[in-house]
Amino acid sequence: MTTRKKINDYRNIKRTAIFFAGCVAVSIATLILASALVGRGQLRSTVEAQKFSFDEQEATVRAFKKISPAVVNITVIDSQTVSVIDLGSGSTQSKTEKKEAGSGTGFLISPDGLIITNKHVVNAASSDTAEYKITMTSGKKYYAQLIGKDPLNDLAILKIFDKNLPFVELGDSSKLQPGLTVIAIGNSLGQYQNSVTKGIISGLARDIVASDQVGRAESLGNVIQTDAEINTGNSGGPLVDLSGKVVGINVATDASGKSIGFAIPVNDALPVIRSAREIGRIVRPRLGIRYVNVTPDLAKEKKLSRQSGALVSAGSAGEPAVVADSPAAKAGIQEGDIIFEIDGLKIDEKNTLVSVTQQYKPGKKIGLKIDRKGKVIVKVVELDEFK
Repeated sequence: MTTRKKINDYRNIKRTAIFFAGCVAVSIATLILASALVGRGQLRSTVEAQKFSFDEQEATVRAFKKISPAVVNITVIDSQTVSVIDLGSGSTQSKTEKKEAGSGTGFLISPDGLIITNKHVVNAASSDTAEYKITMTSGKKYYAQLIGKDPLNDLAILKIFDKNLPFVELGDSSKLQPGLTVIAIGNSLGQYQNSVTKGIISGLARDIVASDQVGRAESLGNVIQTDAEINTGNSGGPLVDLSGKVVGINVATDASGKSIGFAIPVNDALPVIRSAREIGRIVRPRLGIRYVNVTPDLAKEKKLSRQSGALVSAGSAGEPAVVADSPAAKAGIQEGDIIFEIDGLKIDEKNTLVSVTQQYKPGKKIGLKIDRKGKVIVKVVELDEFK
């Protein structure tokens, strides 16, 4: 009995030992499998990250190759008076010479030669006899005709006379979101043609005051902020998304900050492009007011009754809020009015008053909803042409 009991006890111990050993084996196998799965997950994440990075690089290259043939270098050549001194007699004579007055970037928007650029690029010329020399990416050169300058925005249209030219595809700037990857292309520093920088959309609907090299300042509203570097000479070049569509026109940079550039949304340029194509000159409808965009902060500061809209306000230098004999003046719009709706469309930071009114043609009647000291009134205004 004693021997049999010992044997049974030994067998039980053996079974228990085998059982525990099995548990340990299963645990080790489980750990090995779990480690393999974790490793595989990390590997998959790494591969996916590398693939995303590679895909973005490929998209960037494709976008650049798609757009770059239509990007042009613009050189402004103007007549300048110089003094020539005769060293023998000491007499001075004046003569006129043609010299380079400035340069910038533009891009073709049609196969028959329409080019859009910034107004301050063509404003480098001081005379009506200025010439605009266009250099294509291919090296081919043209002289362009100035079609017109936009009276409301920093835009201008030139034209070269040829056919079957490369041209860009325009995107929809209303769909832009902060964080979207974009590239800027331009004639950096006036000598590095078709330079490309890459970044993201940093902000939307910015209001800025930009000045050119001779100190002329212009207020620009609803502009795109980007950290894709916009260097001197990039003005007028395209801001492009990764599908290869132009979403903005590069216009300015903030010299006091690092990688803070601005571009005019391409949708704000569409009325200019459309009138240049259809009429052969730039036509803008005019309402005839000065205003500031209402924001929650401004509403709180000025104790306004609305959080968004366009507050009719005098200019910083004392310019009148409502231009005399303008459509707004004829309709009885007053300083302090908040225009918050046009033809049923709400006016806010995305749909600014100027961007909405510029979708109409001169002679069009539009309905305005106005908040006047808390009371809502309706005005019908017939737009005229901005001279």
